[in-house]
Amino acid sequence: MAPVTQIMYFKTSSSYLQDPSKLISELATKSSASKIEGLSKAYLGFQTEDPSYAFWVFEWTSKSAQETYHQTDNFKATQVASQQVFASRPTHTFAGFSNGSQIFSAPVTEFVTFTLKRGVSMTALQPLVKQLQAKLQGTPKFYGSSWAPVVDKSNVYYGVLGWESVQAHWDAVGSGPLKEIIDEVKKIADLWLVHAILTPYKL
Repeated sequence: MAPVTQIMYFKTSSSYLQDPSKLISELATKSSASKIEGLSKAYLGFQTEDPSYAFWVFEWTSKSAQETYHQTDNFKATQVASQQVFASRPTHTFAGFSNGSQIFSAPVTEFVTFTLKRGVSMTALQPLVKQLQAKLQGTPKFYGSSWAPVVDKSNVYYGVLGWESVQAHWDAVGSGPLKEIIDEVKKIADLWLVHAILTPYKL
């Protein structure tokens, strides 16, 4: 089974905003001291555009490892405790990113999705994503990118990109070849994009 990254995105409760580390440690206690089988890395952080939204990113050895964990008593205990964290129902997205660790460890991580417009095939989008990846190489203050189709959503492509800062990203795509490719993408897909500052969580 191939490794998979799980991205949780949600609006946070006021108590989580005030003291995230306290609630995270409580959740960790609920899941017991034992290491979660199949979970290799985790990153937590807040969206820069609206810090009341948070990302939890989990790197699993496989999708089945994540599904197996969800059947355990440990998960059920954390699920109850986590209700004090969420102010909205979290979205869960799974994608097979190849070099996520260096991107999620960057000062700023960009999260972007391309959702195909009605009647457009993924074969029209994939060459543009490849061009984007190629043109990004050598961009100043860029930490790398990874792109993958979303598991169980055949019309959505997900990208994660590492940057020195949010401004570094906007400087890179404001004009020139990168902007031209993105403009082409927008003709065939709807774009959603936010940034977050993530911190590795010690498992």
